[in-house]
Amino acid sequence: MTKKIITSNNVLVGENLELKKDIGLVIENDKIIDIIENFNSDNTNYEVLNYNEKIIMPGMIDCHNHLALDARLENHLEKMNDPEVEHSIRAIKTMKDDLESGVTASRCMGDKYYIDIAFKSAQNEGRVIGPRLTVCGIGMRSLHGHGYVGMPFVGEQEFRKQSRENIRRGADFLKLFTTGVINKDDNIPAYLTLKEMQAVVEEANSVNIPTAIHVSGGIALDRSIDAGITTLEHVYYINDEQIQRVKDTKTWVVFTPSYGLNDDILLKFSPKNYEESMQEKEKIKKCLSKAIKAGINFGIGTDGLHAGLSKEAKYIHELGAENIDVLKGITVNAAKILRRDDLGSIDINKKADFVVLDKNPLDNIDALKYVYQVIQGGMEILNKNN
Repeated sequence: MTKKIITSNNVLVGENLELKKDIGLVIENDKIIDIIENFNSDNTNYEVLNYNEKIIMPGMIDCHNHLALDARLENHLEKMNDPEVEHSIRAIKTMKDDLESGVTASRCMGDKYYIDIAFKSAQNEGRVIGPRLTVCGIGMRSLHGHGYVGMPFVGEQEFRKQSRENIRRGADFLKLFTTGVINKDDNIPAYLTLKEMQAVVEEANSVNIPTAIHVSGGIALDRSIDAGITTLEHVYYINDEQIQRVKDTKTWVVFTPSYGLNDDILLKFSPKNYEESMQEKEKIKKCLSKAIKAGINFGIGTDGLHAGLSKEAKYIHELGAENIDVLKGITVNAAKILRRDDLGSIDINKKADFVVLDKNPLDNIDALKYVYQVIQGGMEILNKNN
């Protein structure tokens, strides 16, 4: 690729997402090789993409997603029983939808048939359009527990064996499921033992990759921290003591608020699940709000609400997060969760992945919905002629 310069009067630069004026981003071979301040397009012979008064921010990162789980569809959970080819067909569409919404990288939290690993290779090779993928292979759940996209295992040895199989196939991290999602009482079932969790953590640590766990709360959340799990996913029922433990241990949390708060998704559940979810909304909002206001480290994910990361970001803002912290949860801090030091901010040697917005999300988080252009590896994605 020849050099090009992408410029705007408004660019969110660096890990602090500092708004800078008249910036020229010099791109070569899909990376930023220079950042020119007070850029003047009249003084260069390179191709220039000028976005004038638009806002350029880092490409968004969905910290919790599934390729074949599409929460926009009726009976989306039951569709996890579809054959492999149907999962792959859905994945092609969801990846394209995510990228066009401004998500240039995505963390896949378990897909059947190892399709996440296959699609990671396909995206890297340019055979499919979509975000850059960070993958875990088969999500591991208990025989009697939750996990529509996972597969069941029993005992330390089975979890250890599957961990090694995921690693052998190229997983970037290991994923567990230990609770359900919505709980109508305080007795939240814990479907994994501490030793089962520890076996997976030990396998991950042996090859220096992180771990993640689907956990809504209760004793399972305490076990997850005890086991040394890297990121806690969802935490809808996290309590005050657990919030303090998360802070003390510097454990990362990934929020996916829609599954507890978004009526559009809840209406797609069974009448029983919908009724229970509606009863729990205020409790979930209170728990998540406390966690956010306590200042824990967090990322944000959609959990299959494809092209909906802007909506998740808005929920997190409404629950108490400042705009800058919301943006970091889908850029700078998200990249830390993915362990991708080439993503997440507009800096030299980072990937040239950007979202061009009509308005500044530092002023109004709703600006994330108004995507003018998506740039991945220095290439424009959206066809503005359509």
